[in-house]
Amino acid sequence: MRQISHNRLPILLFLLCLLPQWSPAQNLEQPARFAQLLQQAGVEFMEPLDAGYKDYEPLENQYLNCQYAIRSRSENLEIRYYVLPWNEKDYASTMPNFNTFATISNLATNAEDAVISALRPDGQSLQRDFNADWGMTYIFTPKPAFADSPICKMVALCKEGQGTVFVFYLFDDPGNEAIDRREMAVRFK
Repeated sequence: MRQISHNRLPILLFLLCLLPQWSPAQNLEQPARFAQLLQQAGVEFMEPLDAGYKDYEPLENQYLNCQYAIRSRSENLEIRYYVLPWNEKDYASTMPNFNTFATISNLATNAEDAVISALRPDGQSLQRDFNADWGMTYIFTPKPAFADSPICKMVALCKEGQGTVFVFYLFDDPGNEAIDRREMAVRFK
């Protein structure tokens, strides 16, 4: 094994100090309002620390303006979040099935040949993976005003007394494996 000369040691230590700056993992900057909504609904946000995810603000639209959005060019995936805290005075916030149906109705294209796939996860996986009481997953083609991606996977999760969270995975390729890796985007406390 070769030894490092003493005159190269300071250079090596300097480079090691810079190493954390070279790391691809970085913290995303959540807007204060989004962080507040997560706290109100008792939701943990699982920030992706790889694949170069960056936060951005999607264009405003008439259907649903998400409170936070991230995307990765390397995974060819965009993820948007919408949090609705539970509010006993607001009947709509206590009805996740109503909110989910209204959301899918607003966002899915109205084309005659459009298909919407729905999957209701079993209660055990909802509890184990998300600590949620209720959930639904839909795959559909979104209206162009909402997103220019041809495919959207919408995951709706609810915890009674806490709130409802919508996570939108927007992508081009139905075989995109990154979606499965990013499935655990949020979890109720």
